[in-house]
Amino acid sequence: MANSGFQFTSAPFVRLLLPLCLGVCLEKSGFHLPVLFFIVLLSLAVVTLLVLKDIVFVFQPIWAVILFLAILFIGIARAQEKEILFPKLNNQHYFVILDSYPIEKAKTYQVVCQMIDSKLKILTYLPKSPAVKSAKPGDLLSMNGLPELIENGGNPYEFNYRKYLNDRGIGYRIFLREGEYNLLKGCSLMNISRHALVFRQKLIGILYKSGIQQDRVPLISSISFGARDDVDKETVQSFTNTGVIHVLAVSGMNVGLIFIILDFFLRFLKRWKLGFLFHTLAVLIGIWSYALVTGMSASILRAAVMFTFVVIGNAFHRNANIFNSLAVSAFFLVLWDPAIINDIGFQLSYAAVLSIVVIQPLLYKRLYLKSRFLDKIWLLLSVTFAAQIGTLPFTLQYFHQFPVYFWLANLAVIPLVTLILYLSFVVVFLSLISGFFTSIFAFVLDWSVRLVLLSVNIVEALPHAVIKGIYPSYFQVAIFLLMGWLFYNYCKVKQFKSLRNLCFLAILLSITGVLATYRQLTSSEIIFLNIPGTRAMVVTKGERAVVLYDRCEKANEKIGYVLKPFLGERGIKKTDMLQLSDSLRISNGSLCVVGNMVFYKGARIVIQSLESTALKSTSKGLIADLVWIGTIKTGIDHSLYLPSCRIILYHASKEAEKEIKTHYPTTTFNVKSSVRLLIQSFPFENKNRFICQYFNQGKE
Repeated sequence: MANSGFQFTSAPFVRLLLPLCLGVCLEKSGFHLPVLFFIVLLSLAVVTLLVLKDIVFVFQPIWAVILFLAILFIGIARAQEKEILFPKLNNQHYFVILDSYPIEKAKTYQVVCQMIDSKLKILTYLPKSPAVKSAKPGDLLSMNGLPELIENGGNPYEFNYRKYLNDRGIGYRIFLREGEYNLLKGCSLMNISRHALVFRQKLIGILYKSGIQQDRVPLISSISFGARDDVDKETVQSFTNTGVIHVLAVSGMNVGLIFIILDFFLRFLKRWKLGFLFHTLAVLIGIWSYALVTGMSASILRAAVMFTFVVIGNAFHRNANIFNSLAVSAFFLVLWDPAIINDIGFQLSYAAVLSIVVIQPLLYKRLYLKSRFLDKIWLLLSVTFAAQIGTLPFTLQYFHQFPVYFWLANLAVIPLVTLILYLSFVVVFLSLISGFFTSIFAFVLDWSVRLVLLSVNIVEALPHAVIKGIYPSYFQVAIFLLMGWLFYNYCKVKQFKSLRNLCFLAILLSITGVLATYRQLTSSEIIFLNIPGTRAMVVTKGERAVVLYDRCEKANEKIGYVLKPFLGERGIKKTDMLQLSDSLRISNGSLCVVGNMVFYKGARIVIQSLESTALKSTSKGLIADLVWIGTIKTGIDHSLYLPSCRIILYHASKEAEKEIKTHYPTTTFNVKSSVRLLIQSFPFENKNRFICQYFNQGKE
């Protein structure tokens, strides 16, 4: 293992995977390829292969370039082919198929439905009722309404919820009331994935009836069967804070444990003539059945494909190169579903396995222990450290925190999770035979879950258990990955060049950190947020921010949720929240607020009322750089005097927006996405420049 290294000659699929992923990323970034061009290039690659295969070595680089381009364009074409378009739908009657079990929300049930005549899916919200609660995948639903396209709020650095759902085929959502829908009893349309979901629910039902405490069954179901929807948010957050959230997502570890137990119990088949074929087939059926039942997530697919090649290789007495096996599994998964390349689970899964293969042997060799027990502990710790090192750039980028005691939590939790996985299957199997033995093993399973929760709670309660508020840029993540690669090369071959480059990148990383801090301390801007039901604007200066908002119930919770990513990315340390009113008076350095007037670094902003049926008059002669108007439903008062300024509209109707743009030749922004007023200082000219644009789209 220690000398494995990245041997590309014995891992040809690594060289094929890179252009495929690059092609998918190019298409996702807007690069499109004519189909005819793709056919011509692929034909040229095939002809070149046939002509040059027996010609001198000098032509091999030409073949390599053509092959690279062919795979690159295959990635582009495949991504174009699999891209799902979501046209606007009409307000009419629809028949849909339930594609999941209803998930209980605060006031509704949420269920994913697929349209009968297409693959398009709708995120449907239904009123709480016994009929909806008992619905299952495959049931038919008729509904009347207008499914709306799922849109993001457009607020700064928010999670791209639309893209997340679109990659899963979900492009619409609809809220239905009583009388607008009807569950068709006795009618169902099943496919293999819906059958798997129903079967998984039956397994979970057995656990509920086995005597295990009811509130612990969701955790067991998540660990063993990938059913994470019912695990409460507090538990998920605790597992995240301690660095063991991966055990709640069925992953390669689960598939490996399933493979071990299947291989052990089916080993007797190898004694027969051609028994290895039956053994291979049975193991593969078991692995893929488990992958299907657990939901076919990215991590489980990666593991299932990898073990498929390992099992087939072992059957024919061929040892597979681990890097090639990883590349093969990734290649076919990306080829089958290009959107999987954006899946966080996909990225973390491959990063973890690759780092375990590459880094773990280097760590394990550094410490020799004579005690077999201590050596096993060090082996587990070295695997944990290696996986954490490999996934660190991704976890910091996506989750913005670092669990300090991840090694301690994994040391306690992983053996217990292994026991929970095996015991859950034992309980399900014994429930068909003996209730007495089922209750015994259910008791042990229940206590195993208690110990997992206790271990997680103890680690989470340790001082400084988690470091939060880490927001690296994509450039910094790339530098970190390059540093890891150079450090690995230095440890393998001890080349001074690798160490020199490593130091250079470390200096570059420090410089980018200093520049990011300088930008945070010197930037000044005003952000107009898109929050349904209220208005909020954020005035920033360095590490401080002032939030001005209209009336809003649970303002700290509602506005704080939208603001959290922005404050983290901007490095804001102190935030003051103030409600707008006629009596509000603030004088804080460059910021001055007097009633409905806001003055900040020379920018003059007029705030009009939140709700009005028409645009009311502003004081004649008022000079402002920006007017922030409330909800406009009908039109404008033509006696209104608006100075030559930019206008921020809060969710105005299309008619009102069109009328305002017609009568006032100003730059108008309808806040269905956040708007930024950037203030640039020119000290030598003793003035500021105001740049107003949509925050995410960059539109003037």
